[in-house]
Amino acid sequence: MDTAPFLAYLDGRHVRWQLTLDQCVDNAGDDPRARLLAVFDALRAWAASSPGFRSCALVNAMVELADPQHPARSVAAAHKRALRARMLELAEATGTPDPGLLVDQLLLVYEGAIAGHAVGSVEKAEDKAHLTARRLIAAATPYPMDTFWVGPEPTSW
Repeated sequence: MDTAPFLAYLDGRHVRWQLTLDQCVDNAGDDPRARLLAVFDALRAWAASSPGFRSCALVNAMVELADPQHPARSVAAAHKRALRARMLELAEATGTPDPGLLVDQLLLVYEGAIAGHAVGSVEKAEDKAHLTARRLIAAATPYPMDTFWVGPEPTSW
């Protein structure tokens, strides 16, 4: 199998995701908590803009390619590490005492939302992940919650 086209596809997916993420972070304004939450704005935008959105191409590649030495696995892992690094940078700006822990918690919610959406086990998984992330960020940061908690919580899904 010629891996070059597949690696190019994965890189393209990452570049498109990065553009979506950058736009959402820019649109979030100056509040560092909103900028971190923008990762979940990007997830919602990504899912809404991708007809037939089923899952994460990077995770799918890692699952499908059993050979741990396959070059696509290292490409996918590098892209996931880049997301974590970006989130860590955003989390550090929030003033949370443990930005690494907050990012790990948010990544679990993020990846869980993708999986829940993919298998259909969680209705409106991206919206619920967004709300969960907002709660985690609000609880982990030293600012008054009401300055970040804009808008009512959904009463029904």
